Amino acid sequence: MSNTDQIPSNNLLSGFLILLASIIIFAIAQVIERFLNSYELSSMYISFCAGFILFTPLVSLALHPLLLVNNDKHHQFKTTGLLVNVGLVAVVQGAFFLIWMTDAIAVYSIYVDANSFLAKAFNINSQKTTSLNQEFYWFNLFLAWFFALLSLTLGLLPCLIARLKNLGVVGNFVSAFEFAKQCKLQMLFYAFCLAFVVVMPLMYAKYLFVLLFPVALTWIFMTIASKYLASLEAKLCSSLK
Repeated sequence: MSNTDQIPSNNLLSGFLILLASIIIFAIAQVIERFLNSYELSSMYISFCAGFILFTPLVSLALHPLLLVNNDKHHQFKTTGLLVNVGLVAVVQGAFFLIWMTDAIAVYSIYVDANSFLAKAFNINSQKTTSLNQEFYWFNLFLAWFFALLSLTLGLLPCLIARLKNLGVVGNFVSAFEFAKQCKLQMLFYAFCLAFVVVMPLMYAKYLFVLLFPVALTWIFMTIASKYLASLEAKLCSSLK
């Protein structure tokens, strides 16, 4: 997967799509933050920031044009194929995001602010007398890292493997788990980096997210792709001996 194998137009397509996706996520985050502030629910914004990480596999599809490993016209990346994948992944990731936010609302209403607008709207009653606001904050930071690891292992990796060497649905997931287990320390580090560039900028630096997120995700994506290809070559060499 050398630079000479990459078509400039596909590089431009990837850059445009991942930047567009970052801007859309940023715009949605700003609307949500203003809405939460208007109802004095700013403490819950971190839950949405953590939830946005679940869309990483969807956004990473924008980087697939960079994975042209040969110039054969039958294997070249097609925009129509990208759009189909976007639709399928969007449904799955959207469902995960809605499930997480529903649970986050319940946790926030029970353990952080039982008198909030959300608690009243969803008719949630709690007997808790102490607020766990700090614990809620750190719990969401941990979940952000966990969501990042989950998104890389169960979302980004299987799609990446399917693009490089399709092993079937089950085979792609099995190979993804094997690779993640083999490189568990690196995956934990990549997950930390991904969680950091999503949550911290959205919480404290705003516009920096539009720059850091696409750069970090591109670096993580290409690094994992390179390591996976290297592992395939190592397996091939060992099998030939």
